[in-house]
Amino acid sequence: MATEATHSTGSYILHHLTFLQLDLHTWKIVEGSSGFWVLNLDSVFFSLVLAAIFIVMFGSAARKATTGVPGKWQNFIEMCIGFVDSQVKDAYHHGARFVAPMALLIAFWVFFMNFMDLLPVDLLPKMAGDIGVEHLRVVPSADPNVTLGMSITVFLIAMTYSFVAKGLRGVGAEFFFHPFGKWLLPVNFLLKCVEELAKPISLGLRLFGNMYAGEIIFVLLACFTLSAPSTLKNGIAVVVACLVLALIIYFAARGRGRLARVGLPIALVAAVLACTVTGWGGPLASAFWQIILATGWALFHVLIISLQAYIFMVLSVVYMAMAADHH
Repeated sequence: MATEATHSTGSYILHHLTFLQLDLHTWKIVEGSSGFWVLNLDSVFFSLVLAAIFIVMFGSAARKATTGVPGKWQNFIEMCIGFVDSQVKDAYHHGARFVAPMALLIAFWVFFMNFMDLLPVDLLPKMAGDIGVEHLRVVPSADPNVTLGMSITVFLIAMTYSFVAKGLRGVGAEFFFHPFGKWLLPVNFLLKCVEELAKPISLGLRLFGNMYAGEIIFVLLACFTLSAPSTLKNGIAVVVACLVLALIIYFAARGRGRLARVGLPIALVAAVLACTVTGWGGPLASAFWQIILATGWALFHVLIISLQAYIFMVLSVVYMAMAADHH
């Protein structure tokens, strides 16, 4: 039984970490390939969908903007734009007007990608499986190809802007004569190359590492319900577990008296714990603990996905500022 459970858990995790891939040579769906001409269709699909959502959100707000009393949606969009604009002004002091819009796109596109990690683990993959799609990963920022592709794009934009701002002579002087002067030209060039190449690698891998770790944790938490003997029983268990959790929260927050506020929540948790230990009501106990742990991790993960989007945006702006600075 232990071997069977381990095999089931391992297969479940592997299934959720497998991309939907297309071989561009044969135009066939493949699995577990690492070739250069293999495209992760799920990452591309969700990246484009989330980019379209960003365009629709901010585009609709721009078209409906008014100089009179703004609505709640316009207030929210203006608050987001004002926040990003203040961050750009703090880090970037040059004249390129495209930096602020680029920062706005990066911040919210990365945030939307990260936010996909908060969806139930089996929701979209199960819907895809019902229409014949065997594998589906829904978090584009957990794909190193996406994060490194974005960071390399930022790097290329920064390098191009560096030539525009400083000219060929200025960029060449930084590569060959800074920081040790003309007598250590090879050392200067080597250090500059390492410095520049470290920017896109660190920018992309930082985002990928954090989101991949978060995805793994949600998959591991979902493994608590693998022992459910049927889909119907598992669904009923999740509903009952949600009701039990709602009762615990209600009595803890709104109950009158110490018994209602403390005693009843403790009694309910103890009952579920007893079910877990004795094996009675296995699907219910598994669903309850999964909801508890996943909810706690999701609340903490909201901070992570927001922070990672913010860091990616700020570093992109800083790299643009460094590209325009004269040494």
